[in-house]
Amino acid sequence: MDPHLVAAADMINFETAVLALVAVGLLVLAKIVSDLRAEVRGLRESHGGPAKASGAAATSPTPDDEIPPDVFAAIVSAVHFTLGEEVHHIVSVSPANALAWSREGRRSIFRSHSFR
Repeated sequence: MDPHLVAAADMINFETAVLALVAVGLLVLAKIVSDLRAEVRGLRESHGGPAKASGAAATSPTPDDEIPPDVFAAIVSAVHFTLGEEVHHIVSVSPANALAWSREGRRSIFRSHSFR
C-alpha cells in the first residue's frame, strides 16, 4: 500500500470523518431548505400572496396569525410529496385552534367506548 495513503488514513480518525459527513449533510439540507423557501416565495408572489411592502393591512395576516415561512415550506412540500406531481393549489393555510385538537381527541376516545 502507498505510504502516503497510510499516513493520510492515520491522520483522519473516526470522529473527524463523522463530523465531516454531518457537516456535508447540513450543507445539503440548508441548500434544500433555501430552494424550498425560494419556491414558496415564488408561488406566493405568482398567486397573489400577502404583499410585504404594500399598505393593504386588511389582506395581510396579523403577526400572531402568520405562519413562519419554513413551516409553510414544509406544508407545501408535504402536499407535493403526498399528492404527487400534479399541480395542486393550496387555497389557505391557517394556524389550528389548540382547543380543536383536544376536542377531537375526546371525541375519538368517546367513540371507542361501547355503551351498555
